[in-house]
Amino acid sequence: MPGKIEDGETQLRDTNGPKKTMKLLSGTRFQWIAYNTETKQFLGTGGGTYTSIDGEYIENIEYFSKDDSKAGLSLKYNYELIDHQWHQSGLSSKGYPIHEIWSVRD
Repeated sequence: MPGKIEDGETQLRDTNGPKKTMKLLSGTRFQWIAYNTETKQFLGTGGGTYTSIDGEYIENIEYFSKDDSKAGLSLKYNYELIDHQWHQSGLSSKGYPIHEIWSVRD
């Protein structure tokens, strides 16, 4: 993820560092994974089904490695593609406002 917007300011992530988070969207399924490229340490994952219609993206969480209580949650976000980047904003699984920016890979 290249960054996020917090308090109106874009905060870019250092993509050269060892910690990586990747989100995969395929058909109707999504999964994210966090890992360390230097130590090969697995840091966490989650996923389930999703829909994306007319700027609304909804994740239906089926599994979440760090907190089983997140399974069953549906998270609704607004999304748009800007300069080949996926912007999603809404409430996180912890209930706080987020605006994430993800690089799109073909």
